Amino acid sequence: MKQKGFILVVSLVFMAVMSILAIYMFSGFTTDAILSANSREKSRALDAAQSAVDNAAHWLGTGSNTFNGVTWTTGTACSSASAIPVICSNPLINPASLPWSSYTSFTPAGMTVNASGGAANIYASNTQYYIQYLGPAPGGNSAALYQVTATAQGGNASATSVVQAVYQVETSSSCATC
Repeated sequence: MKQKGFILVVSLVFMAVMSILAIYMFSGFTTDAILSANSREKSRALDAAQSAVDNAAHWLGTGSNTFNGVTWTTGTACSSASAIPVICSNPLINPASLPWSSYTSFTPAGMTVNASGGAANIYASNTQYYIQYLGPAPGGNSAALYQVTATAQGGNASATSVVQAVYQVETSSSCATC
């Protein structure tokens, strides 16, 4: 008759162990969800920044030798934000230090901006890029090198990416009647 309470004690110990395991597994799932969300937002920021770099490269490749009276081969000293692309002669001091004081703002197609961030296709800010003239391309031809630096945020300001690329732009002329 002394064994009547033994099953109750074993059941309580078993329930305590199962509860501890359930709590541990739940916290693991929560951590995984947070890491997954952070990874998604970082990926969105990287994709948006790459879109800005692509836009700047396209603009460089379709332009003429001057823009608003400024020769592309030398650029102009940039010190403020602009809604239109600008070639800058001065370097971006610290691309990782945001916000930049000088940039071109760009909103890719399908991108919705809301400073409070949020759901799919809603970003915390517009993408920004900075085009810097680096000098003539090696080889003495009519080409110049430009560095494009772009930044973008995902759904929140914590998910920020900065991307850089260097492009060689060549000018050519053709004469059909020469």
